[in-house]
Amino acid sequence: MPKKLTRDLEALYIQTLAQSVAEKEEEISDYACNAFADKVAQINVIIEMLDSQEDSDLIEELEAIKEVYKKLGTALWFMNAGELSNLGARLGSTVKEYSLKGRKNVSNP
Repeated sequence: MPKKLTRDLEALYIQTLAQSVAEKEEEISDYACNAFADKVAQINVIIEMLDSQEDSDLIEELEAIKEVYKKLGTALWFMNAGELSNLGARLGSTVKEYSLKGRKNVSNP
C-alpha cells in the first residue's frame, strides 16, 4: 500500500476514533482546542457534585462561567495554534458530506 494512502487512512481512523469518543462523552468537545480545558473540567465536576434541585441557581451561574471559559479558552488556543489550523478554521470545510440514511435501495427501482 502506498505511504500516502496509509497516512491518509491513519488520519481518517484517528479522526473517526476521536469523533466516536466525543459522541459518547459529550464533555470531551468542551475540552478540545481549549486552553482552559482544566477549568471547564473542574466546573463540570463541581456541577456533578451539586443537587440539581437545591442548587439550581448555583448550577446556572457555573454554567454561565463555563461558557465564558469555553469561549476564551478556544480563542486563546487558536491564537497560539499554527497558521494552518487558523486557516482551516477560517475557511471551514470544502468537503461535501452525503448521507444515505433513509434512502431506499437505488439498485432495485
